[in-house]
This record gives sequence, structure tokens and C-alpha cells, in this order.
Amino acid sequence: MPRAGSRPFSVLLAALSLATVTGFAHAAKPVVEPVERPAPLVIAARNKDWSTVHSLLATRPRPDVNQRTADGTTALHWAVYHNDVETVRRLLAAGADPNARNDYGSTPLAEAAMLGNVEVIRRLLDAGADVESPNADGQTALMLLARTSNVEAARLLIRRGANVNAREAWRGQTALMWAAAEAQPAMVKLLVEHGADVNARSLVNEWERQVTAEPRHQARPSGGFTPLLYAARKGCAECAEILAQAGADVNLTDPDGVTPLLLATLNLNFDTAAVLIRHGADVNKWDLWGRSPLYAAVDMNTLPTGGRADRPSRDRTTSLELIEMLLEAGANPNLQLKLFPPYRSLRDDRGADMMLTVGTTPLIRAAKAGDIPAMKLLLEHGARVDITTANGITPLMAAAGNGSSKIDTRGRYKTEEQAIEAVQLLLTAGADINARDRNGQTALHGAASWGWNGVVKLLAANGIDLMAADRQGRTAADIAKGVSTGSGRASFDPHPETEALLRSLMAGRSPSIAQDVRQTAGGTE
Repeated sequence: MPRAGSRPFSVLLAALSLATVTGFAHAAKPVVEPVERPAPLVIAARNKDWSTVHSLLATRPRPDVNQRTADGTTALHWAVYHNDVETVRRLLAAGADPNARNDYGSTPLAEAAMLGNVEVIRRLLDAGADVESPNADGQTALMLLARTSNVEAARLLIRRGANVNAREAWRGQTALMWAAAEAQPAMVKLLVEHGADVNARSLVNEWERQVTAEPRHQARPSGGFTPLLYAARKGCAECAEILAQAGADVNLTDPDGVTPLLLATLNLNFDTAAVLIRHGADVNKWDLWGRSPLYAAVDMNTLPTGGRADRPSRDRTTSLELIEMLLEAGANPNLQLKLFPPYRSLRDDRGADMMLTVGTTPLIRAAKAGDIPAMKLLLEHGARVDITTANGITPLMAAAGNGSSKIDTRGRYKTEEQAIEAVQLLLTAGADINARDRNGQTALHGAASWGWNGVVKLLAANGIDLMAADRQGRTAADIAKGVSTGSGRASFDPHPETEALLRSLMAGRSPSIAQDVRQTAGGTE
């Protein structure tokens, strides 16, 4: 392969950059290094030896101005690549072919577009360069410019007839998609004003299968993005505003049912999400997994920072403010997950967060993390405390720690103080304190498994059944002891103090429990 800088390879890099935008890499064909042939004019241009280039052009008989090196590159390619306007002028005057294409699919105009030199672009077009100048994958000069802020150069191409709705052949993407994906609002505006299709969709990936035997989710990107989806993922709120005003469908989803609003939220682009809400985005539209924008906003509100370079969000709008916006716009706080979602915010996601499965509501997710502000907003807007997951986990159980583990990403940094406040909040809202999950466990079992004595006292003070046994016959005290299920080792970490507290409560030897609870909870009512 040629070294960087040894040949005009910027168009090849642009194609790879586009693959990065979509999440796909185009498999490169193996390059067989050709045998070099004499091309003194090209060599001089490659080396930026402009005096030699000019001397050769002035000699008679003049050397072939379109001579090529073994890879098909001409002197004009190099003059454009090195941004030497005077040499470009002289080469064109001497008859250099403005449409010469080397073995990498690069044309002089494509190189000029990458550099954005308006004067060079104008001279090439005046000399007859194809205004599209597509590479092997159909990526045009306008597409190369679209990802930049060089509106002047793009306007020149459009005036000369560039097709604003041309699609490259690899992913079917347009210049407008490029501009939105690279957060170039001025370019988005220019393209829209000249008729770019705001609802165009890139190619959909027809994967043979999305699920493997590997325990983690193996869902692959489905493609099918619109310009607005690209803007939402990138977090270009200004781009989203321009597209929405131009008639982009704010509810047009990708093949997995992900809306621009949901995508913006999942990528912590809360300012963009706010723009979409103002433009009438459906706040209750859920995706393949049943994730609603509200669920995503609650999920992002307490997402750990590990593994996410974009945490915390740099937007003015906070995730909590977005939660409130969604609820005020009519978001249903009781929508449930339909499938276990692809949690991919951290590297250690293997087998984690298994509690947040089918049936999980935003309130359950917030309770798991002890997210009091979000819980209060949800309850104020009608969140139900009796909805359970497919495993029977209620919001109260989630707050008490049922179903959670140390490898979980969600709720990883919840403290016992947060758990106490969350439990009290749910009890005040009418949660059934003695509800059981599918394993027959109550919230007391969850608190015992974590050794949360304050939560145990709070539940006991509110009348929880201290003797309740799960389907394996284990009481909360047994859980605190770390009772084995017959495998030879404890099922839970032992918490001797919690076990002693529970056995004392069960024996009726703690009459001052209500006072203890008030002290533990800091006076929480």
C-alpha cells in the first residue's frame, strides 16, 4: 500500500471516513505495487519541485502533460494536492486532463474538494472537469465538501450542476447525510435550500442474523439512516432545527424503530432531543426493544461514566430537564420494555443489568439507581408503583436491591441512603410492601442481600413480613447469612450484622425500631 503522502490518497481516506460515520468499513482490495515508468513531470510535481515543472512545461518539444506514474497519477493530481494554484493554471493551459483518474479513483476535482480551494475548483470546472467526479464507490466531489464548512466551494459545485441528491454506491448516502453526520449546519442549510431530500434514507443492512450464542447482545447496525437520524446521533441541534423546519419527518425511524428523539437521547444529545420535542416528535414511540425516549432519558440520568467518553453530556439541557420535558409533552411513564435492550455503555456488560429486562418501566429503572429526582417526577406524572418486570420485580424491590448484582452498570454507585429514600418514597406512594417476585422474594430479601440495615429497619417499621420465605425456603435472615443452595458455597455475601438484626426483629426483641428508622433515614417521612 502507498505511504501517507506518497500519492494522492485523500479520496480513499474520505471513503473510509464515510464508513466510520455509518459504522461499516469497506473491505479494501489488495493493491499490487506496479512497476514505475518514467514520468519526470509527475515526479517533479510530487516533490513540489515547481521550478522543474515550469521548466518542463516551457521546453520544446514539451513532455506529455498527461504522463502518469505507475499508479495512474498525473502532475495535475499533485499540483492540486499540494494546493499550488499557479502550477494548476499552467498545467491546464498546457492541456492537462482535468478528469484524469488514478488507480485509487482520485480525480483532480476530488482532491480539490478535499482541500476546499475554491480557486482551484473553479479552474478545474472551467477546464471541463466533471462536476460530480465520483470515485469508485460513487462518492462525489460535493459529498467530500459536504462534511466541511466550506459553503462557498459547495455553492460553486451546485451552481455548476452538482446533483445534491446523488448517492454513493457503498452505503447509499447523500451529501446531506454527510453534512448532518459531521455537524455542519451551514452546509445542511445550503443543501436543503437547493432541494436536498430531507427524508432520504441510506441503505438498510440485511444481516443474516442478529443474535448469536454468545451471551451478550450481538445486534449489528441496521443502517437506513435519514439526515435527521445522523444529526440526532451527532448531536447537531442546529442541523436538526434546519431539517425539521424544511419538512423532515421527525418520527421517521431506522429499521429497528429508533426515532431521532430516542437516538439523540441515547447519545446524550439532550439539546437536540429538546429541539425534536418542540417540533412534535412522538414522545411515546418505542423501538424494537420497547425503549421509549422517557426510558432512555431516565437511563442516561444515572449512567456511570466508565467507558463513555461523552459522559457527562456537554449540552445545556440536562437529562433531568429532558425527563421533565418529555413528561410535560405527554410521555407515558408506564411504558414497559418489550425485550432485554442492548446495554452497551460500558465495557463490562457481559451478563450485567439482567434485572432490567422485559416489563421494566422508567420508574423501575430509576428506583434501581436510587434516582430520587427522577422518581419524584415520574410519580408526579402518574407512574404506577405496582407494575412489575417479567420476573416480578416491582419498583420497591428494585429500590431495595432485588435482582441487582455487583457487576451491574445501572445503579452501580447507589448508596444505602439513596435506597432508604427511594423505598420511603415508594411506600408513601402506595407500594405493596409484601409483594413477591417470581422467586418468592420480597423487598426485604433484596435489602438483606446487600446488608442494608437501614432499609431493613424501614421495611420492618412499615409492616413487611419478616418470616416470608422464597421458593427455596429462605427468609431474609437466611439471605443475610449467605445460605447455600447446595452448591457448596454461599449464594450471597454474608452480612452478619444484618442477619443478627433480622433475627432480633423476628424474635420481637427490637421495640424501638420505629425510632431507629427515623434516625437512619434522617427523619425521612
